[in-house]
Amino acid sequence: MVMRMSESQYHSAISRICRMTKRSVFLGVLAVGLSAIGCGVDWSYVLPAAAGQIRLLSESIPISQAIAGGDLTEEQVAKLELIRDVRVYARDVLGLEVANNYTRFYDSHGEPVAFNISASRKDRFEPTTWTFPIVGTMPYLGYFDAAAANAEYEELSAQGLDVFMYEIDAYSGLEYFANPVLSPMLERNEIGLAETVIHELLHATVWRPSDTTFNESLATFYGRTGAVEYFASEFSDRPDLVQDAEERFEDADRYSDFALSLYQELDAFYSSDLASADKIAGREAVYQDGRDRFAAEVQPLMNQPERYEWVAVLPTNNAWMLGVRRYNLDLDVFDRVLEAAGRDWAEALQRFRSAAAAADPYSYLEQWLESGSEPKTSTAAPQGDVEHARSAALKTRGPCPARRTTTLISSQ
Repeated sequence: MVMRMSESQYHSAISRICRMTKRSVFLGVLAVGLSAIGCGVDWSYVLPAAAGQIRLLSESIPISQAIAGGDLTEEQVAKLELIRDVRVYARDVLGLEVANNYTRFYDSHGEPVAFNISASRKDRFEPTTWTFPIVGTMPYLGYFDAAAANAEYEELSAQGLDVFMYEIDAYSGLEYFANPVLSPMLERNEIGLAETVIHELLHATVWRPSDTTFNESLATFYGRTGAVEYFASEFSDRPDLVQDAEERFEDADRYSDFALSLYQELDAFYSSDLASADKIAGREAVYQDGRDRFAAEVQPLMNQPERYEWVAVLPTNNAWMLGVRRYNLDLDVFDRVLEAAGRDWAEALQRFRSAAAAADPYSYLEQWLESGSEPKTSTAAPQGDVEHARSAALKTRGPCPARRTTTLISSQ
């Protein structure tokens, strides 16, 4: 995976991080392009992105044909079979809309497929955003072309921003085009692969325009929780695999709690009366205190602590931290909804759909949890950028029961 940062000493370890986080909701660029006439869209971005998507779709083949072709290894074939099985489980048990997603295969022949770029101010958590028709305001861009991605990285860096760039092996076309299995996905282990497929299928089922944090956090919850239930249900003859999934996600949840706590500390520091230059100069001490605290207090509690050695060089990068928050906000709310629904995925999904259409999805869910009935609140669809709409402080929590733990990091 690709990672571009100014702190060159982080490169090796952060490359490890990137290999564990190959996921993004890519813009539905083809649908955007066709619907964007007269909307002031940056065609220098949209048209190459649309061309890349068309090429990817046109060169993909049915999974059955890929398996029969004889060009794949036994491990790759087994993983494609696993994806087909997870897809059925996601449809029949989790109630997700699968349409034609993950029925075709695209072989990149070892080359990267796409890249994701996000950016933030260095003196506060203020993401750079881009607005498109249909999908709304987004805090990241996706590229199929490495040169174009690098050019965007350089341009954002020249503006004095923190920039985070990495390769992605899976993304969502929402409801506008079907996701093929991208060959880099097959580098994931069984656990990461199941979680990724469920995560992306959730995006194709529930989408709230301009609210990436809600979208990604809900998908994180579905991916992790759904994957554990899938393995417990379908692989009861492999208790080692089920235990591995539970332990990895339990560790991931501990990391998530730590990272959100560090986010709060940094946010408080950035909210101080210090001058901008002093905040930029002083933030490294806050980041380092977090790294030290993780090593002393959190890592010893891990089931597999060696998988989190990279936290010792956690990047001093606000774009990275915003990504952690974006994938992990108030996951306990989603868990409580599923519990209140009697762990009935269909009932829970209906609540999440309604929340996505409400003025504030988290407030909607909290009111439903309190009353047990449909909240009598506005369900107006969100307008504009709501990435920072919630003013309430971030919630942190102790690790959830292992079978329901979630996080940004997808350990392999």
